[in-house]
Amino acid sequence: MADMLPTDASHTLFRNINYRSDMEYVMKVAKILLTPVGVWPLYKTDSTFEKIRYVFWTSFIFSLMCFYLFHIYMKVIAAQVFSLLGIVKFWTMIINKDDIKYCLKEMEIQIRDVESEEDRLVMVKYAKLGRQLTIMYIGLLYGGALPYHIIMPLVADKIVREDNTTQLPLPYLSDYIFFVVESSPFYEILFVTQIIFSTLILSTNCGVYSLIATCIMHACCLFEISRRHIETFLNNETDDLHKRFGQIVVHHMRALRFTEMIEKSFNFVFLSEMVGCTIIICFLEYGVLKEWEDNQIFGTIIYFILVISILVNVFTLSSIGDRLKEESIKIGEASYCINWYAFPAKNVNGLVMVMIRSNRPSTLTAGKIFDISLQGFCDVCKTSAAYLNFIRMVAA
Repeated sequence: MADMLPTDASHTLFRNINYRSDMEYVMKVAKILLTPVGVWPLYKTDSTFEKIRYVFWTSFIFSLMCFYLFHIYMKVIAAQVFSLLGIVKFWTMIINKDDIKYCLKEMEIQIRDVESEEDRLVMVKYAKLGRQLTIMYIGLLYGGALPYHIIMPLVADKIVREDNTTQLPLPYLSDYIFFVVESSPFYEILFVTQIIFSTLILSTNCGVYSLIATCIMHACCLFEISRRHIETFLNNETDDLHKRFGQIVVHHMRALRFTEMIEKSFNFVFLSEMVGCTIIICFLEYGVLKEWEDNQIFGTIIYFILVISILVNVFTLSSIGDRLKEESIKIGEASYCINWYAFPAKNVNGLVMVMIRSNRPSTLTAGKIFDISLQGFCDVCKTSAAYLNFIRMVAA
């Protein structure tokens, strides 16, 4: 694991006495969503009992998630892929728990040891932006997924059994291998169980998304703070310029290494998200067309909301990836735009190194295959449209 640069207490000009409340504000949404499924990484698991409880609970939740991977119907393939994405994120949180925990601890240290009130306000600004993105995504996803799980089965055509009794269709129309789910009350229990467990999968997807958005926004914040320090470097000539420039380099390196840790922890999630969302979008678009052809207005609206929510998810992830890249490039631009010719000779080489490093911007990749950017979002849209045309020809 790459080590972050340590914080030098002698360089701390400002003590953030509110760092605990700031950190709680930053992490609150992700903590609420990931705690019930047992993958919130900041809980202590030092004792034997805690480790046993952690293994048991995560194994139990994983078994419940796998419960949904038996669907065979075209219109629920999107839900099946979404459940698979939840499982990928669930295991990512478990496998990369130490790296993610290290990122969150470093974030807490950086919030605690912020050097000025202006830097703290920059952190709060990006924390609010990360939370707003998360709340928007949660609202769209739950606004489409919960009616899909709860309301659509209630308004759908009833299933007529051989004894002329009727049943509501399950939220996930399923054929299970080892048992039959037609008899009461097992059918009703399964109906409620599917709703509860699908909500857990929603929470896992939303929680990991919240964690990713928060970490990326914090990385953008670190780059902006470094840029602001460069822009104000020559404002106060009474300071020790060599010492101040050393602090700027420390801030820049800290931002670079924090971004590398995010990339290491979540690059497989980014890959699964981009590929999975491409498949989900095309099948949801197919669902919109089928519901429209069947004159199911309510179903059309629900599928359309789900399409919008997934598109917003991919667009937001791509845009914040672009934002991170842009903020890392601005470090080099700021280095060039200041009065660099007035620098002390002993700092010039360091400034040149900052410029050179900024020419290779920090980026997030999908499994180290392609960058997370707005170009990736366009590729997702084009590919999903191509898949939709293929599905329509096959299903015709």
